[in-house]
Amino acid sequence: MAAKFGVLMVYLIFSSFHAAGNGDKVAQKIYEDLTGIIPCVVLTNATSQIGCTSSINGHVGVLHYVQNSSDVDWIIKKGKHAPYVPLFASDQFDEELMRKLVKHKKISGALVIAVPFGKYRKTPQSGFSPDYECPNNGFGAYSDNSKFQNCKKVKWNKGGNGMSFKYYNIPIFALNKEKEVDDLVKKHNSQDEAQYPLCGVQLKDFMYAAKDTPTCMRKTYMPGPTRNDFCQPLGDQNVWGSLYPIKAPLNDSEVVVLATKMDSSSFFHDLSPGVDNDGTGIIVALAAARVLGAMKRNGSIPAPKNPIVFIFFQGESWDYIGSSRMVYDMEHNDFPSDDQTWKVGNESKESFKMKTSNIKYFIELNQLGLLDDEGSLWAHTDPGTSTTTARQKPASEDQPLPPASFQRFLRSNKNIPGVVLTDHSSVYTNKFYNSRFDDLYQVRGNFPKEKDTVYLLTDFTEKLAKITAAVAKALYQLANDGQASDFEINVDNETKAIIGHLAFCFFNRSNCPLYREVFTKKNRDALKTLEKPFPRYVSVNVTSNTFTTAIYSLLLYFTGFHWSPHSEKCASSEGVVKASMQGTDQGSGGICVTGSVFFSPALSPAFLLNKFDSTEYSTWAESTGHFRKIQHGGRNDDIDGMALVAGMGVGVLLLLIFWTLGIVGCVALSRAEGPQKNGVVGIFFLLVVLTLALIFWPRKTKEEELAGGLAKKIEVDELVIPRTVLVVFLCIFALIAFVFLALHWMEPIYSPALTSRKTYTF
Repeated sequence: MAAKFGVLMVYLIFSSFHAAGNGDKVAQKIYEDLTGIIPCVVLTNATSQIGCTSSINGHVGVLHYVQNSSDVDWIIKKGKHAPYVPLFASDQFDEELMRKLVKHKKISGALVIAVPFGKYRKTPQSGFSPDYECPNNGFGAYSDNSKFQNCKKVKWNKGGNGMSFKYYNIPIFALNKEKEVDDLVKKHNSQDEAQYPLCGVQLKDFMYAAKDTPTCMRKTYMPGPTRNDFCQPLGDQNVWGSLYPIKAPLNDSEVVVLATKMDSSSFFHDLSPGVDNDGTGIIVALAAARVLGAMKRNGSIPAPKNPIVFIFFQGESWDYIGSSRMVYDMEHNDFPSDDQTWKVGNESKESFKMKTSNIKYFIELNQLGLLDDEGSLWAHTDPGTSTTTARQKPASEDQPLPPASFQRFLRSNKNIPGVVLTDHSSVYTNKFYNSRFDDLYQVRGNFPKEKDTVYLLTDFTEKLAKITAAVAKALYQLANDGQASDFEINVDNETKAIIGHLAFCFFNRSNCPLYREVFTKKNRDALKTLEKPFPRYVSVNVTSNTFTTAIYSLLLYFTGFHWSPHSEKCASSEGVVKASMQGTDQGSGGICVTGSVFFSPALSPAFLLNKFDSTEYSTWAESTGHFRKIQHGGRNDDIDGMALVAGMGVGVLLLLIFWTLGIVGCVALSRAEGPQKNGVVGIFFLLVVLTLALIFWPRKTKEEELAGGLAKKIEVDELVIPRTVLVVFLCIFALIAFVFLALHWMEPIYSPALTSRKTYTF
């Protein structure tokens, strides 16, 4: 009897293993996964951490739809089922409401509706900027200036609430799929009908980094048999190029620079359209390059006396990562770097090196999308200078430069003349600076009404075309010692159309005609599945930023010469690169483009010097994270009722089947003697071993791409049928063992029946 009891206990233990191994399959029947999710992640700097995280097992809460501040008050004062997970309408997610909810410890996470258009798009009327009122404070040209430091003269981003730089010890996700939002809104637990069962949500977004960058990097590089990445530095690559190859040596005050920044930011990093900040600057810079490049190709302008250089900085939203690195390299005689061939076309073959002292004039394009009705620009200069052009209004001479990459150059060399062009004289006209609302709706830009239709010419593109003409003329004039040219530099209709195409590709979707012109065949094939624009977030330095690659290809396409792929001139040379592109003729074999466009590192010098607590350079790093996931289980009375009835019916049927088989098996086992009984027990243990082998046999997985660059791993169980069959047999054997054991317990009463085969008749 003891042996039989041991058999039963072994089965129960192994059954629990099987249940644990198949728990996920049960969860899949209860919960629904959301795929249109964009997480808030943890970042660290020299002194602190910001962002959002969950525990490693995730956070669970009751869903509650927040459409106004009274819904938040209800959660705090009347909610009886805490913790909650508020589902914020797009215009309700702000610093004040989040502070109240976190203070009262009523929530375990938050969801934010971020569908960019349609019925769920609600824009805060008073504006919304999660950045500081003084962006990039402490890392510009005035950090040691008692008169201008800390934005004493002008709070540029007035109304900025700093949400992006706060630490929330809960997971927060944005939702951008309308159908999934529909489902959540339908299932949310209203105030008046909050009855069981409630709709619950589980949020998983565990981040490994903690405290600050010095701590995180020390843990990452801690000696050991394996390396664990707790965080990675923010960074990527800058893009820079010249209209013509630059000849060495450079003289002081020789190079004319047109610069802008590539990246933008928001609370949810992958929702950073940045149309006004600074997408408009990118468009104008590329359009100006296209105007001058086209005139160079058709021979209508000669090469200017001085080099014209276009620079696109990456990571500027995070304490000037790209510009500070370029200045650092110039200060250390390492721009361009020695790891590339930078010999230029002269007899001495002297290496080309550029320093801040070589800059003759610096023009930076900042926010340009919200011009006044006159379309005039505001020219910001460092106090004491006031160089402007005909279409520029000088800003106040008693205020410093707004946050701009130019400040990093002035921090190194105060003698560089330059100007920052913007659509504002002092305080930003952009009420949605570094937020997900800084999109084409704000600047009244062009939107496609059909999937494959592009509306190119609008008031928005016309304004940018006028700025482009002024910038192109100013560049060429400055590169010729200020002398006016003898020929017209205008923006033709083709360039106006290009401006519309750029806006469409940058802010609508990446699968666009212009990208197909400049990408290789491999990249063009990848574009076919991309219905959204490339993210503007700089991301970590170990990944390749697709937006940076797009800017590089566009600048080379606009400034370079176009040849047949079989032409002898299709070749790289000193100071010149070549690339294969499709061009405008989609049916041809493509074109060969040669030009002077290059990459340069956009990784903060703090990580080169291992000074992770630096106050001179950016120290921002992004935490690595566990798999990000949202599940919710909703209320559906009809389905619940049907499931209950079906489950009871199946349960009763299985009980009858197993009981009948158990009785028959028990009788058969009781009649068996000696080797026969041992054989039955042996078969049972063999089934246990086979079941364990199948349970722990590795399952195959495949990845399904989700929104925001995430990937969901899906388990593929190819042995589910044999596993199920074995479990059924184990259940039957267990029932047999139970019945047989019960009969032996009752042996005093039924002893004759158990010892005499004659009592069993069939």
